[in-house]
Amino acid sequence: MRRLPFGFCLVAAAALATLPIAGVSAAERVVDVESRPGQPVRILLDVPSRPVGAVVLVAGGHGNLAITPTGQIGWGAGNQVVRSRPMYLRGNIATAVTDIAPDMRIGNGVVNGYRWSDAHVRDLGAVVAYMRQFAQPVVLVGTSRGALSVASAAARLSGPARPDGVVITAGMLMDETPSQPSVQRQVPGIRGATMPFLLIHHTADACAYTPASGPERFRPLLTAARSVDVQMLSGGGPVRGDPCDAAHYHGFVGIDEQVVSGITTWIARLPR
Repeated sequence: MRRLPFGFCLVAAAALATLPIAGVSAAERVVDVESRPGQPVRILLDVPSRPVGAVVLVAGGHGNLAITPTGQIGWGAGNQVVRSRPMYLRGNIATAVTDIAPDMRIGNGVVNGYRWSDAHVRDLGAVVAYMRQFAQPVVLVGTSRGALSVASAAARLSGPARPDGVVITAGMLMDETPSQPSVQRQVPGIRGATMPFLLIHHTADACAYTPASGPERFRPLLTAARSVDVQMLSGGGPVRGDPCDAAHYHGFVGIDEQVVSGITTWIARLPR
């Protein structure tokens, strides 16, 4: 797959509102990052006073957060990377929860296969480049189906838009079934990604698309990565509902702090 240079667009960002958002830092604000002409990518941005790094948080599921201009989340507030975002601030990590661009939406749904499209990769690259003004390194963090987004970006971005590291939690890594996508099948270019990777998984993940065996089976695909670390977590609960949802072990329910601590500690070891 070809790599996309940073010069694909003029990255412009404008704050639409600086309003408190319930349950989150009062400093969190809504920003639109202009990735492609007429296709702003809306993010929820929070920057501590002395950031030592930044994360771009990519939700799982369909990924259409439908963030409003006042910062309300229409879908996915309970997604693991979304609900745990205030915890990164304790480690002085700036956060950007990223929505999808307008042309990725079809009504309340999404464009099929958008996560490994050139356009979506460019959008994530624009957010990565935008976050560099606050701190470095800038790390992409994707959970579950969000693994396809961050892996696509890792395989194809270059320059300031290229992330300094990639974290995948409970990712749809290996080709477990033809009915669902996987990084293995949809992102063959992942073999050429050179940045460090961190794979975090729960030992009791009961989702058929993200078995606990996934990270070790996926690790050999990262042939060019500078390093590949795997963290297997346990505990948490109580669980409820679908085993592929955020309220189950798949979503690290009850152990969000362990997930975030593992990520922030890993970020602290990255080259600067």
